[in-house]
Amino acid sequence: MLANNIMKTKLITLLVLLGLSINAASGGEGSASVGYASDYFLRGSLVSGESVQSDVSYGADLGGFNAKLNAFTNQSSSADTYIFNGTLSRQIGDIVSANLGLEHTELVSGEAVLDIRLGAALNTALSPAFVLEKNLEEDLYTVEVSVSHELDLKVANLALSALYGSTDASSTLNVDYYILGASASREISDAAEVQLGVEHVNSDTIEGEEVFSLSLNLKF
Repeated sequence: MLANNIMKTKLITLLVLLGLSINAASGGEGSASVGYASDYFLRGSLVSGESVQSDVSYGADLGGFNAKLNAFTNQSSSADTYIFNGTLSRQIGDIVSANLGLEHTELVSGEAVLDIRLGAALNTALSPAFVLEKNLEEDLYTVEVSVSHELDLKVANLALSALYGSTDASSTLNVDYYILGASASREISDAAEVQLGVEHVNSDTIEGEEVFSLSLNLKF
């Protein structure tokens, strides 16, 4: 397990360095964050309790598309999770954007899933978005529909969100889940902000749970 953790840490570090170098060369944009979460849920199921989370993303224009790479890790005393994905997105007119990508989710226990991901979003009130994911090894699907809204409160930026999802946890079990979220963020420099968040998570497999988070977000 230690060797696996070291390998993942090196991979994330490599992605950061790669993003920084490509950013300098092509003028793309990147972001990184590190923070604390009281619980970690994935598709409506509890994965771990208190954890440290980190996230690195890099995006750049590529032949008329926006290409984005992302690496996320959730590390706790009970279970570690790593999610790597890449997407291509394109604006269609003034309102619709569509994206297509691959997402690899891995638990240190040995479970790993590779999904193909298709999404669409509308540049309208409440920013509605739709995501469809399919497991490439089994006939399992996940569907998510979400809305969000941001408010400038002068002292901080407030983001509100709501998400409904339905996932095939197995060939015989389907799980519906709901997430209501609110987060407040405040800039501490031109390239950094602090964010405080809370989410209410409910699903067919759990009773309602509140998740609290605190993170430092960077742009490069």
